[in-house]
This record gives sequence, structure tokens and C-alpha cells, in this order.
Amino acid sequence: MKSKLTFLTLTTLTMLMAFPVVAAETVAIVNGKKLTQKDLDNHIAMIQTMTRKKVENKKNALQNLIDREIMYQEVQKQKIDQDPEMQFIVQFQAREMYNNALLKKTIGNNPITDEEIKKLYDEKIKNLEIKEYKVRHILFKKETADGESQAKAVIAQLDTGKDFIELAKEKSQGPSAAKGGDIGWMNLATMRDMPGFAQALSEMKKGSYSKTPIKSNFGWHVLKLDDVRNKEPASFEQSKKQLGTIIQQERIQAYVSSLRSKAKVEIKLK
Repeated sequence: MKSKLTFLTLTTLTMLMAFPVVAAETVAIVNGKKLTQKDLDNHIAMIQTMTRKKVENKKNALQNLIDREIMYQEVQKQKIDQDPEMQFIVQFQAREMYNNALLKKTIGNNPITDEEIKKLYDEKIKNLEIKEYKVRHILFKKETADGESQAKAVIAQLDTGKDFIELAKEKSQGPSAAKGGDIGWMNLATMRDMPGFAQALSEMKKGSYSKTPIKSNFGWHVLKLDDVRNKEPASFEQSKKQLGTIIQQERIQAYVSSLRSKAKVEIKLK
């Protein structure tokens, strides 16, 4: 099973691109420590990356940088930076930044093309048929002791020609009762936690109702299939960003796997 690269974040990769190279002109001195124009520009770049807003007032940014330098000097004075737990956190974050810089370099050397994304898009939508079902139900909640029996009784009434909508209004214990049991359009994704629904609806014809009660986490249901339609898949432009991310993650996984295959790894955990 492929491992997940939890350390990769787009924010981190963006941050790594944010720092310009500038002359080391001194812009302030704090307790003897020089702060350079490069320090200020990097600080502004970081703020803009984190807030996604342009810094208009450089003097305010400088004051913020000075405040942070004063606090950091106090950190050193109180030896907080020597605390073992803090050192571990700093080292961990530094390693993650270096790892992300490596991945950024790898991605930059092999940019993803529109042709690759289009190929993946075509593969995914080939013969894709997204069915949606317009559903009504009559629900007997799981707290109801004889819910299954009541559902069977409703089916018996339907067999005699009773109207589903009227029975739903009269007997359903769900919030859709007032609407004649109408729960709208559903697809397999919305029925992921209700496998009984998916199977029953896939076997029903338009206009029919379930001949046996359907059980779910909510209770017992009697279903009616009002309509079926095929939903058009998302367009290439709508899917482009998501598919590009998929390709990027696959490349990163392949790259890390190639590094691992060359590494000598001895697992001692028992």
C-alpha cells in the first residue's frame, strides 16, 4: 500500500519561492544585532505568503520585525531555545522544510503538462456513467421496535394501490414526510454509507417501489424510484487543478520510492 506524504503542503512550497536575494544594507540595530534589508524583505515575503496580502507599509513591517527580534533575544536570554523539546520541534520543522525544498526542486525539473492532465482526464471519463436517482422514502427510525414490520405493512398497502406520497406523509418518521418522502437526487457517492440503498435502487425500475424493507443506520426504509438520469462529468477545465495535483502526488511518491530503493534500510523494530 502506498504511503502518504503528509509533509508536502502547497503553502510550504510557496513559502520556499518567496525570498528574493538583495543587498545586506542595515535597516535597524536591536541591542547590537543588525537587521538588514534582506532580513526585512524576507520578513515581508513571509507575511505576504502567510496572509496572501501585499504589505504596503514597509515601516510597519520593520517595526514588526524588530518586535520579533526583541522577543527572540528574550527567548535566548531565558534559554528557551535550549529546551530539549523545543530543539526537537525546531529540528523537525527544519528537516521538513529541507524535504519540501527537495520536492520543489524535483517538481520544478519535471513540470506537469496539459497533455498529461488531458490524458488522465480522458482515462477517467472513458465510459464513465454517473447515475443519479430521484428517490422518495418512508422511514421507520431505528428506535422503533417494530420498524421492519411497519415497513412491511406499508409495502402491503402499496401492493393494493395506495399512493406512496400520501403514505409517506402519514407514516414516515423522517424529516421528508411533509414532502411526501422526497429526498431528492442521490448518487453512489451520497449512498456510500448506505449500501442497501445503492443495491436496491440499482435493481429498481423507474416508478417502482422496494418490495422488501431496506435497512440503514437510520432505520427501515421503503423506497420509491421516481426517476433516473445520467449526470455529465465535470469538464476538463473544472477537473484540471485536481488532476494536476493527483499527477504531482504520484510523481512525488515515485520519486521517494526511487530514493528508498537505493537506500540501505535496516528495520530493528520488533
